[in-house]
Amino acid sequence: MEQTFSEKYGPWALVTGAAQGMGEAFAEQLAERGVNIVLVDRQAEVLASSASKLREKYEVKFREVVVDLETPDFMEKLGSETDDLEIGMLVANAALGHVGSFPDIELEAMLSGIDVNVKAALILSHTFCQGMIARRRGGIILLASSSGYLGTPYVANYCATKAYNLILAESLWYELGKFGVDVLGFSPGA
Repeated sequence: MEQTFSEKYGPWALVTGAAQGMGEAFAEQLAERGVNIVLVDRQAEVLASSASKLREKYEVKFREVVVDLETPDFMEKLGSETDDLEIGMLVANAALGHVGSFPDIELEAMLSGIDVNVKAALILSHTFCQGMIARRRGGIILLASSSGYLGTPYVANYCATKAYNLILAESLWYELGKFGVDVLGFSPGA
């Protein structure tokens, strides 16, 4: 007998950057499959609007967590909101990038991109894979980018962060697969 999506991955998914764009689309696709969703974003009003639309359409539970993944202690707040849940699917979608000539972009802005795109994805993957491994099921989607395959002028730092996510996902696909945890590096184009 074939498993349902929620049987295979668990009752809850966590999606970062869930207020709009691809994050909102991931949340909708998961809700369509009967999975409860933790919606994570730093934009409180936009997140509330997105959650409201999803609640009207789907009969699953939603939990909104407003947190900035750029802050060093983001996991403390996120953990306090999710410790009581079985997160079986992680979608690390949030991203931050800056366009411009490398020497002209403020160093702090590029470090913020590393915090959100690399450090947060790493922390989230490491934290939530522990429970997935113990349950012998789960899934992680790390948002890479077609930019992660090739250095591109004027978005050098962004490209480098997306290459990190791609390589991390490819490595974890092999390493965590033996525990029943699927890992995907998703590389959308422009």
